[in-house]
Amino acid sequence: MFTLALVALGCAFGLTAPFSQAAATQLPSPSFLHVGPVGGPAGLPQIVDSGGRAVLLKGVNADGLVDYFRPDLIPPYPTGPTAYAGGACPPDDTTVEGVDICQYDFSQLAPLGYDAIRLNVSWSLLEPAPGTIDKSYLERIAQVVAWAKAAGIYVVIDMHQDAWSKYVYTAAGDTCVAPFQPIRGFDGAPLWASQYVMPACALNGVRELDLAVQEDFQKLYDDAPAPDGVGLQEHYASAVLALAQRFQKEPTVAGYEIINEPSPGFNALPGVVDATELFPFYAKVIDHVVSSVPGFRQLFFIEPNVERDVTDFSAIVTPWSEYSSYPNVVYAPHVYTGVFTLDQQVASTRFFPSEGGYESAISDAKALGLPLWIGEFGNNPADDNTLLRTSYELQDRYGLGGTLWLWKENANDINRAVFWGVYGPPFPPGTAQPLRITYTSRAFPLYTAGALKNFSYDPNSAGFDLQAASPPVPLGARNLATVIFVPRAVSAGVAATGARLQIVSRSDGSRIVYAWPAGGTYRVFTLNG
Repeated sequence: MFTLALVALGCAFGLTAPFSQAAATQLPSPSFLHVGPVGGPAGLPQIVDSGGRAVLLKGVNADGLVDYFRPDLIPPYPTGPTAYAGGACPPDDTTVEGVDICQYDFSQLAPLGYDAIRLNVSWSLLEPAPGTIDKSYLERIAQVVAWAKAAGIYVVIDMHQDAWSKYVYTAAGDTCVAPFQPIRGFDGAPLWASQYVMPACALNGVRELDLAVQEDFQKLYDDAPAPDGVGLQEHYASAVLALAQRFQKEPTVAGYEIINEPSPGFNALPGVVDATELFPFYAKVIDHVVSSVPGFRQLFFIEPNVERDVTDFSAIVTPWSEYSSYPNVVYAPHVYTGVFTLDQQVASTRFFPSEGGYESAISDAKALGLPLWIGEFGNNPADDNTLLRTSYELQDRYGLGGTLWLWKENANDINRAVFWGVYGPPFPPGTAQPLRITYTSRAFPLYTAGALKNFSYDPNSAGFDLQAASPPVPLGARNLATVIFVPRAVSAGVAATGARLQIVSRSDGSRIVYAWPAGGTYRVFTLNG
């Protein structure tokens, strides 16, 4: 029950005192999401729930289902659900970058306030033979989705790849001519979709600058026939369809990302591959799913080709509606300014403007007429005080969600001497990197009633400030309220003007703030802010 007299007294003075209540640890239950009208600080279409609230999907990538390369080409961990039943967690294979994801991961994720994971999956495991979907792997994905649902965490299922496939690598006895270098495999496509004639050698050791990788991407864009005579695009669309058919009734699955960091193939002009090959491929996959699944309504997430991520350059001019009429599509580039951009890669220095990746992504999203979500961002933890802090500040400034790379890993896939995970080595197992927690576990609005004007969080003072405007929201209607996650680090009280509050204390020390706007402009803030 609410102490209505206390709320009324606070409103009389323009400052609403909260009513506190203890509750369980999970976040509010996920509901189906869709694309809504333009709003927010960046002036972009918003991801919204059934109540019309803007939803920020903020969290981490989880790659514990990825079929990473090993010299013997065997999957690095069990790919079916049985090995993980009842809280079991198979031993970690420390020779690969990924750490298998287990039920206990969600007891570590939930207290940090993450309301989303980008769950990386592999085509090679989903469709190991042409036209054959591995039902056991599909149920392994469903197992992880169920764990996320129990914790109140959305899942974006990402068809992941790096350098096309673990089956594209320099074989023993093959020779690479300098400046090309031998290269190991990574992850992505199955063996039957990874045939090539170009040498598997990487220019200066950069995995994407491998002619064999680009050959296989070009085959995808050209819809070359697979061994069974069916086009690669048809096979790919059928694999995505298998995911959609399995999860179309599950609101925890926010949607599906069609392919991670697609390379341009042999069409390397900036923006051209997007307009002529990549986006038409996306539309083909989306339209196949929508036409095959009656009542389908989940989101699709689409990336530009990887050139954008290394140049921070906007080259998109055609609206998404020219490719497909399906409305629930989100633009999901990666922002790695100062990490993988050309200034760092070529000159080993940083001169690209720190906001450039976000500003170009906003420009692209406006041209497409789509919401913007940052599928990946991150850096070597040695740069957390600069790059990571700046990235989160820019997301607050522009009202954007996104998922950090990465939750857990044994070693970074680009530089195996460093470790980008939030949890795990180089600290003892089950231990988080303290500075990374400081920046990633932060106050933010999970749901915003009305139009968000601005939001900020200062990890030094552990203070936040939200300002928005909304029509009146009925007191006690949690499914219509603004909902703010407040991490354990925030010890100050929370107050509001123009809204009524309830604060739910969680057993992990964090809090969930529910705010019901009285109508018009409202503000929710910490008393130290």
